Amino acid sequence: MKSVNAGRMKVIDRIAQEKFGIPGVILMENAGIRAADIILAQPALKKHKNAVIFCGPGNNGGDGYVVARHLINNKVRVKIFVLVEKRKIKGDALINYLILKKMQASITNLTETTKESFLKKAAAALKKTNVVIDAIFGIGLQRDVEGIFARLIHMINASNAFVVSLDTPSGLCSTTGKVRKDCIRAHTTVTFAVAKKGFFKREGPKHVGRLVVADISIPRQLLTAYSSE
Repeated sequence: MKSVNAGRMKVIDRIAQEKFGIPGVILMENAGIRAADIILAQPALKKHKNAVIFCGPGNNGGDGYVVARHLINNKVRVKIFVLVEKRKIKGDALINYLILKKMQASITNLTETTKESFLKKAAAALKKTNVVIDAIFGIGLQRDVEGIFARLIHMINASNAFVVSLDTPSGLCSTTGKVRKDCIRAHTTVTFAVAKKGFFKREGPKHVGRLVVADISIPRQLLTAYSSE
């Protein structure tokens, strides 16, 4: 299977936007809708149509907002927990966050309450759902997972829910396969465009679970030029 490290994936993404003229918001939309289709096909979601999505501070969180919208449009009851101050949501992620706000989606922002209250609400939601979508950290994570992020990852891993990670399990280095102190143990990882090298190294396989590579419309010749077996 062809794969790339995190650095090359960022180059692919940049060239897709700058050379081929594909706006980032379209790539995000394609990623979210592909992931939503895969999630909608999960038996756990078909039985009880409810899901909880945890969205982090970057574009991975933005992918989560797109997934949330498409699940809601397919009559899934979705609770969205946002682990970043609203004023820090930027760019394409902000576009999709604001769409959800206008849809009056169920959103709990970290800054609307204390951290302990946020975690209590998240724990209550985890007890009532069969499916959790991890959109906390993407391939750009460069630091150890600590604080409320680590506590939340422990809660998700301890839940009985079916866990789907978007692009990469939060806390996994997608280049080396090293866990950055704490990491989601996904049942399925929907990665975008091409697999990441860290999925097959060190601790990667036990955190990725079933790997699905989703096409998000990046030109094939670009992927071929920058990925390797």
